Amino acid sequence: MSAPELVQATVAVHDLAAAGIRERLGLAPGFPDPELAAWAIANEVLTLGDTYLEVVAPSGPQSRLHRFLEDGEGGYLVALRVPEATALAERCAASGVRIVHRQDLDGATIIQLHPGDLGVLVEADEMPPGRAWHYDAWDTPGVSPGAPAGDLVAVDVAVADPAATAVLWSRLFGLPVEGAAAENSAVEGSTVEGRTVEGPAVEGAAVRAGRGLIRFVPVTGRRGLVALDLRASEAGVIETAGLTIRLVPHEGPGGAA
Repeated sequence: MSAPELVQATVAVHDLAAAGIRERLGLAPGFPDPELAAWAIANEVLTLGDTYLEVVAPSGPQSRLHRFLEDGEGGYLVALRVPEATALAERCAASGVRIVHRQDLDGATIIQLHPGDLGVLVEADEMPPGRAWHYDAWDTPGVSPGAPAGDLVAVDVAVADPAATAVLWSRLFGLPVEGAAAENSAVEGSTVEGRTVEGPAVEGAAVRAGRGLIRFVPVTGRRGLVALDLRASEAGVIETAGLTIRLVPHEGPGGAA
């Protein structure tokens, strides 16, 4: 794998059992990631083809999720598979992007990046050879037969300056920029959380991470991860847990029907 790939999105809820996201998507029960118990987080990972949707909730008073949930339920994290975690960490240091957590787990290197710098909490994981994602070696449920929702194909991240944020992501992860940021000439003075980024200062931009698209949209309410696109046979929209989930017909990887 030579380029980053969008693999997983995570939504935070107050109560895992009451969330109802899996039921609304017509998916079979998922599986827990026991690694999160040490963080006082309960979770359920839902398999979506080659990608995943994770639902997390606090399991104790010390959980970091309580502070996030003060503003209500909503999109919490975007996860990418990256080819070289050490090189990414060096680029983050050079760009002033904060690493909030770093861990080696079963041969994988996990890096989490501050949501205040990139618009959303980002997990960027380097996997060992032969493994696409953490769950490959686990005994987990497969794709739910007949479920209307398939692979995760896009996410929307609401930020103050979409184009400047796209340029920053592009430089950190080596991702191609699409949309307005790619189509307009650079304008000096664009900023992301007070950081000057040479690039276009126009609204509407995205970066392509493998088969997935990460779109940056203007803030109209909550900041951060606000919407997901899931591959589907029929179009539809589901509003749940502070998140818009679009069911989008696709004829192939990254291509709309």
